[in-house]
Amino acid sequence: MKKKINIYIFARRPEIGVGKTRLKKRIGKILGANFYHRNLSKLLRTLNSDNRINTSLYVTPDSATYNWPKYISYKIKRFPQGRGNIGNKMIRILNQNKEAKLLIGSDIPNITLSVLNEAWKKLHNCNVLLGPAQDGGFWLIGFSKRTNIKNLFKNINWNRKDTLKQVKNNIHTKYKVLYTKTLKDID
Repeated sequence: MKKKINIYIFARRPEIGVGKTRLKKRIGKILGANFYHRNLSKLLRTLNSDNRINTSLYVTPDSATYNWPKYISYKIKRFPQGRGNIGNKMIRILNQNKEAKLLIGSDIPNITLSVLNEAWKKLHNCNVLLGPAQDGGFWLIGFSKRTNIKNLFKNINWNRKDTLKQVKNNIHTKYKVLYTKTLKDID
């Protein structure tokens, strides 16, 4: 029996006043919230359609673990992201168990099952897998096993256009790093 693909999704509870602040400044709060809601719903439907995928949703605010809209994949396991900046949250979740996992955002419009399957296959040939984003950041990070990289997100300036490069520079050379397909994420 083939092991399931473990996909962890970082998501905000979809609502007009929360999240996607840069997008909402450009197109407005309602259009930004609608984009996020549609994209998150589409992603969850896509992942739910494949029984090889084990999906976990890491949500913010933490209260969204129990205060989640019933019409958006309510049955998917939800866990709190917890305290700290995005880097603290990600490293805590990436290091929480020994299973191989892919961590993605909920704002990648062109993500497909084939892209995720390709990433999962690549993950088994490295310690860390990175999915470059068109804006210089990353849309995916994967650990093939419990790779204890405590300082992976140390001193990262999340507002710069070279976030991926900053993260890569924090990975010790003893870890093999591979890259998957470049996609666009919507900040």
